[in-house]
Amino acid sequence: MTPLPIRDRAGNALTGFRSVSEAELRRLGGRDVVPAALVVVEHAGSVLMVFDAWRADWELPGGGREPGESARRTAIRELREETGIHGVGLEAVAVAEFDLVAPERHELLAVYRARLRAAPRLLLNDEVLDFLWWPPSDPVREDMSPLDAEIARRVARMPAA
Repeated sequence: MTPLPIRDRAGNALTGFRSVSEAELRRLGGRDVVPAALVVVEHAGSVLMVFDAWRADWELPGGGREPGESARRTAIRELREETGIHGVGLEAVAVAEFDLVAPERHELLAVYRARLRAAPRLLLNDEVLDFLWWPPSDPVREDMSPLDAEIARRVARMPAA
């Protein structure tokens, strides 16, 4: 496990990572406290990474919360929108803490896990240009978010609920 903080090439930093339950995540509060959610999708020892069209790198599926939406609903919606995966069980596993640079801010992101028994049918879209099943034991690629890769590695090491 890489010691924190770690930074990406833009200067954003993953500064913390801690396990949480769904109840703890709900207690953290609303959109201002936890404005986004990420999903670590695991299958056959690998984690699903998506190639983001805007940032041009491999990252975990996820995104920002919409008004009135819980972190869980955000994770479900973003996973469906970015991959086509729906109807799978999501487990709240962690909160990731970031210091971001554009604009400067400190954020907590909800992290969920989906463990799949079969490879899903994945759907490309305007936001996601490709998919990669990445083994977390492999080196982090040059075109991969080191922050998301570290989150994926930490979640992959966590026991099942």
